Amino acid sequence: MAEETDRLMTDPLTRFLLPDSHSRGVIIRASHIFAEANRIHGLNGPLAELFDQSLLASILLLSISKGGTRQVLQLNAINTSPLKKILAEAGQGSVRGYIDWRESQTILHHDSKRNENANLTSWLGNPIRLSTVRDLGFGQPYVSTLEHESDYLADHLLHYLNQSVQIRADIILHGDLAIMVEAMPGCNDDHWFKTIEAMAKIPNQVLAEDSTENILSYFNDLNIQPAGTDNYAYHCGCSPEKMIQAVKSLPADQLASLADEAGNITTSCQYCTAHHVIPLHQMK
Repeated sequence: MAEETDRLMTDPLTRFLLPDSHSRGVIIRASHIFAEANRIHGLNGPLAELFDQSLLASILLLSISKGGTRQVLQLNAINTSPLKKILAEAGQGSVRGYIDWRESQTILHHDSKRNENANLTSWLGNPIRLSTVRDLGFGQPYVSTLEHESDYLADHLLHYLNQSVQIRADIILHGDLAIMVEAMPGCNDDHWFKTIEAMAKIPNQVLAEDSTENILSYFNDLNIQPAGTDNYAYHCGCSPEKMIQAVKSLPADQLASLADEAGNITTSCQYCTAHHVIPLHQMK
């Protein structure tokens, strides 16, 4: 997996410490992730930005202090809306996701002018049910589900972090850029205000265009220190073997009905649109 990711165009996630305000954070500009995700799923415009930021959100959640090997973020519509859900999954060095459309709304996929907004309400309604799965690599994964009302994905993430993870954090999602800061032990209200104040001083144009190194310079007054880098790419590790495991639980008669004249079942991966041809006899 690591070797495959290294061959892809990756985006660095930079970790940093803010000793003078007892905080820490991460920053990533995901231009390569966005390009590959949009190419695979045929997305553009506001919906592409919303989907891509959902991918970034799963990376941010994976990066928080409790760590983990896999983070799933699912945004579910509760009421009638163009989309049923957006799902994003981040692992070590990779991220992937997909959009689940309502059948009557798939025309919107090819006509972005019908919906000019990149906010969540335009595509998933209000409120939204946010579900997360955090796999720590041992024991049972931690699962959480919350409902919240907001047009903005960052608000939903902060609500989750405050209610379920119980950490003090702040998040910026701006185009292909994401920044998250988190309070460390010993961070009081004055310390936290300094962290938020530094984030608030970053102009929108800088967030949109500047390098992550230049953006991090806005934290220089807090004695910013680098704390490591992780590289991420849009990558799906699907395979015929994994597809077999996913569908073999279906009843034998249903599997037979899916097979073609040659006795093969063709499956399609939601994450990367790859097709896998599986002989029916391998399902036994």
